[in-house]
Amino acid sequence: MWLGLGNPGKKYRGTRHNIGMAMIDFFLERLGGSSLGKARLGEMWETTVHGKKVVLAKPKTYMNLSGRAARWALQETGVSPDAMVVFHDDMDVDVGRIKLKWKGGDAGHKGIRSIMETLQTDAFFRVRIGIGRPPEGLEAAEYVLSSFEQEERKAVGEAMARVAEGLEIWADMGTKHALNFLNRRD
Repeated sequence: MWLGLGNPGKKYRGTRHNIGMAMIDFFLERLGGSSLGKARLGEMWETTVHGKKVVLAKPKTYMNLSGRAARWALQETGVSPDAMVVFHDDMDVDVGRIKLKWKGGDAGHKGIRSIMETLQTDAFFRVRIGIGRPPEGLEAAEYVLSSFEQEERKAVGEAMARVAEGLEIWADMGTKHALNFLNRRD
């Protein structure tokens, strides 16, 4: 299952904090998918990547309550947390850069913290998509709820395409090949 974090509603669409949800939209556009329905906690689709079934999910909870949506999606699909990939924004990563993480702490990300606390595990993959640090004088909360600047959009689009290609490699050739591809610095 691939879960994209963000905040629900049009007000937050296109913000830095919603890059995880944007990643799910990117996958749906690239791969297609059939709706598995909407519920109070989220929305899910099913798609196929190199013959493997993948569930795509977007929470309807706010970022700080992402754990509720993750638990719901895992229960609905029967997927275990260690087979879940969570896409989220990361201020400690430059705009357009990608970092992968398996297990570990939440690095101050409240959506990841909520998932870890709710599921009582840190055993899931995270795809950290860089949004960069806020400019001096701008609070972090205000920054993550802002839209990307024009010059940043190209880097973000390229990062999303790279993530999609990397996860297609993952489905086709396995974790080692995907990690080599995604961690490569071109």
